[in-house]
Amino acid sequence: MIGSKVITIKYTDFSLRYLSSMVELGVERFGEKYTNEYKLRAYVENRKNVCKLLVDAESDRLLGFFLMHGTNLEGLAKEFKLNKYEIKRIVGNDERICVAKSLVLQKDSEKAGLATELTRRGLEKAKRMGFYSCWSPLWIRKDGAVPAEHVIKRNGFTFYKVVHMLWVDDKDYKCLDCNGPCKCDAAIYYKIL
Repeated sequence: MIGSKVITIKYTDFSLRYLSSMVELGVERFGEKYTNEYKLRAYVENRKNVCKLLVDAESDRLLGFFLMHGTNLEGLAKEFKLNKYEIKRIVGNDERICVAKSLVLQKDSEKAGLATELTRRGLEKAKRMGFYSCWSPLWIRKDGAVPAEHVIKRNGFTFYKVVHMLWVDDKDYKCLDCNGPCKCDAAIYYKIL
């Protein structure tokens, strides 16, 4: 149920017909130049990446998506601005690492448990693909709210640390909170799959 409307939900892997809706939703919820069709298409066509979609089965409307990508110790350290030895204390020598990059829902689809289930299904797929651990940078808004924190915790993630201004180096991205280059912090969480 979304609001007062009962709908039939469909969870699926990426389909090209939802590409433009994914771009629109990402930009609407995160900010200008968060993504584009070229970047998203390249992302989902990489076999090491996961893209789970949430769709209203009756109207065929995209309600949300969850993106994850594969990396290794070196890549994770660089992407999250962490020391690789910090990460190694958690993962040991197992470099089968994935990153939960984006979780986004339409505003009218929030608070119904859909994000939790979408994330669970994405994590199951990542585990089947052979990933050992998943790491997630959660956006800390300027008001201190961490929008996806309850979803990540419900899926068994553990808080690791806060990284100051994680996305500031992406000069093209115009964060909704910062109205320009993103100076937001990120709460880093991880989970052994």
